Amino acid sequence: MTGEVTTTDMPVLLIGNHFSWWDGFIACYLNQRLFGKKFHVMMLEEQLRPRIFLSRAGAYSVRKNSRSIIESISYTIELMQDKNNLVVIYPQGEFSSIYAPGISFEKGISLVTGRLEDRFRLFFYAALIDYFAFRKPTLYLYVKEFLPEEVPTASSLESAYHSFYSGCIDQQKPC
Repeated sequence: MTGEVTTTDMPVLLIGNHFSWWDGFIACYLNQRLFGKKFHVMMLEEQLRPRIFLSRAGAYSVRKNSRSIIESISYTIELMQDKNNLVVIYPQGEFSSIYAPGISFEKGISLVTGRLEDRFRLFFYAALIDYFAFRKPTLYLYVKEFLPEEVPTASSLESAYHSFYSGCIDQQKPC
């Protein structure tokens, strides 16, 4: 794992790349190792419905392109009022390859950050898998706090995340 995190008595919003079904477990691991907060993760409703047991582990649903997205965003904002909570959002809203050149963020992320103002800490994480010369893959995790100068928009978050993600790819080296 690469990156330094200081403990915080503020709620944490964690934004990561979404490349597999395991991403929520990876984020949960990061929470246990780095933050020690109550874990919550936003999942697409169609992915959560067949795995409803994940709601007991902090998963809650969002349905893209529906009016209920406002309820999911409001619930996220409500969760972020408690300093003991960590919320994970995959703002691209779907799986994408770790080799894709860029991740497009949905607009909902700025609705969350805009309503929270500066009463939370925002972290980016990237999970990358490589084999290099090994038979088994290695998971590389990168974490960095994002300190915006103003309330971030979806496009400014996307740009900052792209810069972070590109830097993570550049750092990939065999251990």
